[in-house]
Amino acid sequence: MGPLPLEWGAHRAPESCGTLVPAVGYVYISQGFNTNGKIYVDRSGHMDTAVYEFEVDSLDAFFTWQRGAYANPGPEAMAIIECLNETAVEGYREIYEVIL
Repeated sequence: MGPLPLEWGAHRAPESCGTLVPAVGYVYISQGFNTNGKIYVDRSGHMDTAVYEFEVDSLDAFFTWQRGAYANPGPEAMAIIECLNETAVEGYREIYEVIL
């Protein structure tokens, strides 16, 4: 899975990342997906940009799990969704396939 870039206004990324990244990492690890998640933050522009990068063995398995999580989110998922909705201005997903 490629990076998940998000943008926050007025230099709120460090505050938001401190809450969001551990929660996302915990959920992904508990589902067997995230083995080496990393976060990168760029505060040089008018908006902060945070990138959460992680790898999964199977995109099909990840998207199947994710569709189910969004269709009927539990309390942990709702906390993450609400954090994103309250703090992020915009976001998008980039997916890279690594062929060995």
